[in-house]
Amino acid sequence: MPFSRPTWAEVDLSALRHNVRVLAELAAPATLLAVCKANAYGHDVRLVAPVFDSMPEVAMLGVASVDEGMLLRKLGVQKPVLLLSAMLPEEARTAVRAHLTPTIWTRELGLSLQQAAEKERTRADFHFKVDTGMGRLGFRFEDAREAFCSLRDFDRLDLRGIYTHMANADEEDDDLTALQLHRFKGFLREVESPLEVTIHAGNSAATMRYPESRFDMVRPGIALYGSNPFPAFALDLKPVMTWKARVTSLKTIPVGASVSYGAQWTAPVATRVAVISAGYADGFRRSLSNRAHILINGKRCPVIGRVTMDQIMADVSGAMVHLGDEATLFGRGLPVEEMADNADTISYEILCGVSSRVPRLATSSG
Repeated sequence: MPFSRPTWAEVDLSALRHNVRVLAELAAPATLLAVCKANAYGHDVRLVAPVFDSMPEVAMLGVASVDEGMLLRKLGVQKPVLLLSAMLPEEARTAVRAHLTPTIWTRELGLSLQQAAEKERTRADFHFKVDTGMGRLGFRFEDAREAFCSLRDFDRLDLRGIYTHMANADEEDDDLTALQLHRFKGFLREVESPLEVTIHAGNSAATMRYPESRFDMVRPGIALYGSNPFPAFALDLKPVMTWKARVTSLKTIPVGASVSYGAQWTAPVATRVAVISAGYADGFRRSLSNRAHILINGKRCPVIGRVTMDQIMADVSGAMVHLGDEATLFGRGLPVEEMADNADTISYEILCGVSSRVPRLATSSG
């Protein structure tokens, strides 16, 4: 690989298309909003967004900020783009110019969008968000009807969607989702929204577990990239990212010799040690020291010693390993969820945490 450091992430676009189709079939007749915020969950939005834009199953794309939405437009994305979270009032005019669809959760944001549309001599689409229990963004469900009616004063704004967000759908004991859906449906009955307005609520886990959350559109994120947020619900998802690095050194150390900083691992027997060119600066967390496995030539090999900034070490005594061999850190054959469990976190954070100095390469598994 022509990289200054031999570590890279393969982004399997055929697996991505497969996951879109699986989720679309599950959610039908609802359409999909493909969430591609945070650089497409670390997968490189430059590779991923054109796939979403080309697939008929995807009705919209979702991002976290105006900057992320602007990047999609620069990449040539033609489909509607929903700003799922932050838009400052001073960004409203930029959003209007880029034909982005902001989420409105305060009257002040509605006023900013109205004024921006007036200055641009155009109209602006928006989605209205109801906080039914997440406690983050959205008009509180108790006050949402009054707020919804007040936005009708803004004659430059076109309501295109109403939505809420599930806080607990990936948890085993989940009474909150039923309560949130009850509150959301109650609000929808109160406002009697026009038929052309898209109703949506389901994230990945809710889409899988709660058919009543699907409405007109669902908003999968992590599931698009092949990670199942609720493994008890079997779904044929394929991992999209496989993170790899090369073996850059091999040596055999004697009994009692230590490996890496702090001498936190000591060889119980003579041990063949491989050095792999990835470390915590690349996103391989230091908390995985002595707690993870990698895959080399089909064999699981334990990570030994402390993870360092640029390198990790592995016990390869049980594998046939040569200098320059590829090691899989996660992906095909080694689920990212395993790394997340070992790091006491979730797959979202692991995927988003693969750093920008790890090149992303588009691949296709057919």
